[in-house]
Amino acid sequence: MPVARYALQYAAQLADLLGPQWRAASADSSTFAVLEGPGVEFDVRTTAPVRAHTPVTVSTRPRGDLVWGRRSDYRGEASGVIGAPGPVADEIRSHIMPAWQELVTELEARTARTQAAIRHFAPLAAEITGATVSYGSRPGVADIRWEGGRAVLWASDEGLISSPSIEITRARGADTVFAVLHSAAGTARRFSIGDIGEAAALLLGDGWSATSSPWGVAAHIAHRDTPGAGYTLAVAEGHLYVSADLVDESRTYLNDVSDADELEVLGACVCAVVRRFHNDS
Repeated sequence: MPVARYALQYAAQLADLLGPQWRAASADSSTFAVLEGPGVEFDVRTTAPVRAHTPVTVSTRPRGDLVWGRRSDYRGEASGVIGAPGPVADEIRSHIMPAWQELVTELEARTARTQAAIRHFAPLAAEITGATVSYGSRPGVADIRWEGGRAVLWASDEGLISSPSIEITRARGADTVFAVLHSAAGTARRFSIGDIGEAAALLLGDGWSATSSPWGVAAHIAHRDTPGAGYTLAVAEGHLYVSADLVDESRTYLNDVSDADELEVLGACVCAVVRRFHNDS
């Protein structure tokens, strides 16, 4: 077998050695190509100039339809020189592919379970709230939107539903979404002002935290990069409000919510007020 002069030619040699189900694909580069096999793709990388002893690395590419944070870290890799594709082909055939097939079998089973769970639950939520539901490429994930907000729904391996991302633009009507969500997840509970503050801090993102006052009747929300400043969440005359600690006359009442609303609704509304204060400061 002649020495390959570029990555695509080397990938084609590997495909010939591995069998008729394999093929090489160009990436418009002399030092990079893609090796495609049954249910798997490999990156083929080398350096220039290409000589018989130029090192080459072949490694698996993640499958976009099987994205699992804790189980997608497998990286099958084989290294060699461009003038000797045989040992690399043997490594792919004897070690990488068996491990890859085992992983894919597991992830496909997880994907089937979560997709079944999310597709069973999401249309129910849409029917109740008049929302629209769309499904992304990630397994077990659906995007539900209604007039006044959106939520990302996530199904675990066991079929439990959670919502890691919530955006509220208008609170009225959103409580129905979370009532259904809590019913499916079995997480309904009573909560305090401190709980609302924690829910808002979670939605605000990295660096934000909430400290509850004694008995949970108020909360202080702050970002770690602005020590000495923050936002107070409390109740006055029966209405929830947010005020900026360093701004006079900053109290903003959340008149569109009530104690009958779900925790995520209240947290998202507080999050929106805090974010507006924070961006204007």
